Order: sequence, then structure tokens, then C-alpha cells
Amino acid sequence: MKLKKPSKKMIIALAVVIAGIGIASYFGVTNAAGSELPETIQREYPVKRGDITAGVSGQGVLKYEADPQNFSEPVTIGELFVKAGQSVKAGDKLAMADEQKLGEALDAAQNELEKAHIALKQAKSAKTLGDLNAQKEAAAQGAGSAESDSQLAQANSAVTSLQQTVDSLNAQIADLDAQLAVLPEDDPQIAQLNAKREVLTSELENAKKELESAQANSSSLTDAKNKQNEAQAKNNAIDKKIAGANSSNLNNAIELAKLDVEAAQKKVDQLQVLKDDPYLYASKNGVILGLDAMVGSETKPDTPVAAIGDPNQKTVIVPVPQSDIGKIKEGQDAEFTLDAFGDTKFTGKVLSRSLAPIKDSNPVSYNVIIAVDANDTEMLDGMSANATMIIKQQKDVLQLSNKAIAVHDGKQFVKMKNDDGTLRDVEIQTGFSDGKVSEITGGLKDGDIVIVEG
Repeated sequence: MKLKKPSKKMIIALAVVIAGIGIASYFGVTNAAGSELPETIQREYPVKRGDITAGVSGQGVLKYEADPQNFSEPVTIGELFVKAGQSVKAGDKLAMADEQKLGEALDAAQNELEKAHIALKQAKSAKTLGDLNAQKEAAAQGAGSAESDSQLAQANSAVTSLQQTVDSLNAQIADLDAQLAVLPEDDPQIAQLNAKREVLTSELENAKKELESAQANSSSLTDAKNKQNEAQAKNNAIDKKIAGANSSNLNNAIELAKLDVEAAQKKVDQLQVLKDDPYLYASKNGVILGLDAMVGSETKPDTPVAAIGDPNQKTVIVPVPQSDIGKIKEGQDAEFTLDAFGDTKFTGKVLSRSLAPIKDSNPVSYNVIIAVDANDTEMLDGMSANATMIIKQQKDVLQLSNKAIAVHDGKQFVKMKNDDGTLRDVEIQTGFSDGKVSEITGGLKDGDIVIVEG
């Protein structure tokens, strides 16, 4: 036979009946025991002395200041001597490099050093060759200039010589003309002198033509020389720039080659030191916080083999939301508790605050680092912390929980118990409050008990 599913009304009715039976049972048991309904609960809040602190609070973590440990050069790990969480002392062996791989690396580094020396030698040779080529080109330009100077000098000399010839012939003709001027017309010497004058005149005409040609040649050579000097001046300026640039490039090449030699030599020296002593030693006392290496792995300059934390240099890292980060300043006092030590308070000062937000934080938050004041408590790296960066603090004052204080007509009251058990209202005065407790400045004394009903 198929069972019929109960309706919603039936379920509600059944629940009401069950609840009624439960209530009746409770009161029945109470009446049977002869007891009454519970009286109003009274809670006691003591007035006591203590510190009241207002500030920015947050949950964080305690960290040791870590010092990275790594080989001076990338090596292959041959052996590890420590584990994460282990205590070490300065000078303890942390790891050993693989000696065979180290020898191979040293051989390769020595080959690179030799190549660097060859490159430096080639750079110096290129500089010397460049200087010699510049000198050779300057000498060639000088030879060309000397040849043109010689041609111009010869042309000028020819002009001077021909000019002297023309002047001499003119003088001779003038002398004949003077002689002819004083002779009688029928003097037989006239014919002889005229014949001589004709020869001199012919020679003069030829000399003048040669002089004009020599002067034209001299002028042409002078123009050519001027143009040559102009072009040479421009070429010299360009050549000087080219030579300067080439010289600078060659000098730079030499300096770079020197740097390569220095770097290669440094690597060889460091690998030689490692080959002589292939161990990585602890640089300080502390605790191995992290071990980022294993036998057979290659070390990297930016990834330390291990990190040693200093128990004497501790910080608390606390994320602070963007709404409060502006209230935090370097040097600000702070206090914190650690979950491992209950309510025990420890002190410190704000060391720094990050100006870059924590990635993917919601709400947007910034890390604040608190330097922990020296103390004898064994605090361990990674312990959970609850920290407060102090904005204001009143030390050793009377205080009372805000839950025990009532306000009527602008005045503050608390309830205190009379000797007969009844309660009376007592007016009080308060001062500084952190939102949970308030400083009592009047109306109560240390040790008083305040009652809260309900």
C-alpha cells in the first residue's frame, strides 16, 4: 500500500504540538522541584587600574630579520648540511658545491678570460691601426698640397722672369729711341738702330705674349690652389670628426674589453676560491628559515641557498587598511600580543610602512612593519600576532568597561550594590576612552564593583 505524503498544514500542526509539550514539560519539572523562574541576572564589572590605548589594530605575523646565504658564484649543490628550522652558528657549514662541476666551471671561466684578453689585444691593435691610417691620409694630403705649391711657385717664377724680360726690352727700345731722336736724319746709324729696334720690338711682343700666358697660368694655378685649400679645409674638418669618432669608438672598445677582462678575471678568482674551499658557511647565528636548494640543483644569484633568521632582530608585519594607513607614522609606539602567549603584551615601534598596496588585498591594505623591543620571551618566526599602533594612550588610570556605564540627561551613572543587596545609582565622571573601556576621573575608586542587570 502506498503511503500518503503528509501535507504542509499537518507538519506545522505537529510542530506546534511538540513545542507545546516541551514547554509544559519544562514548567512541570520546575514546579515539581518546587523552584521558581530564574531571577534577573546581575553582572559584576570591577573598577581597576590599567592602561587605556587607542590606535590602529590589526592581525599580523612575527618574522625574524632574514639574512640570505649564497655562494659567490652560481654552482651545483653537491651536499646540504642543514634543514629548515635548524639552529646554526656563524661559521657552520650549510652546503657544499659539487667539486667536479666546480672544476668544469673554472675551466670554462679561464677560457672566457683568455678570450677576453684576446679581444682586448684586438681592440688595442685596431686603435693603433686607426691612428696609423689617419697619419697616412694626412701625409698624402700634405704631399698633394706640396706638389700644387711647387707648380704655383714655378708659374709665379716664370711670370717674374718674363716680366723682367719685358721690362728689359722696353728699356732697350727706349734707349734706341733716345739715340734716334738726337741723330740727324741722314745719319747712317739711323738704319742700323731702326733695324735693331725692330728686332727688339719683335722680341718684346713675343715676351709680352709669353708673360700673358704665364700670368694666366699663374692665375689658374692660384684659383686651383685656393679651391684645393678650401676643399682640404673642409675635408680636414670632416676627417677630424671621423677620426675623433673612430678614436672614441676604438677607445670605448678598449675600455669595454678591459671591463670584460676584469669581470672574467674576477669570476676565475672567485671560482678558484670556491674550488679551494667549496663550502657555504653561515654568516651569523640564527635559525634556518628557508632552504631553497637541493642536491644537484643549480644556484642562482637572486635565489639564496638558505635564509638565516636572527631571533634577536624581530619584526611584526601587520596589514593596515587604506582608511587607517594615514594614521601610521615611522617611530610610532606599538604593542602586540602573540597567540602563543595569551594576553601578555609586548612593545615595539613602527619601523616602516609600505606605500605599495598588498597585492589582491580587499579592502586595499598596506603592510606596516613594527620593530620588536628587546625581551626574554622565546618568540618564534611565523607566530600569529595582534598588534595596535598607538595613537593615544593613558597609563595606569582607573578604568571601567563601557558596558557598565549608562547615560541619562547628559550625565553618566553606574549601579552599585548596597549592604542590603539593593542597587543605587552613582554618578561618575569619565575621561579618555578607547571605545571599550573608559578612564574614571570621579565617582569611583580602585576595587569598586559595578553591577549591570539583565
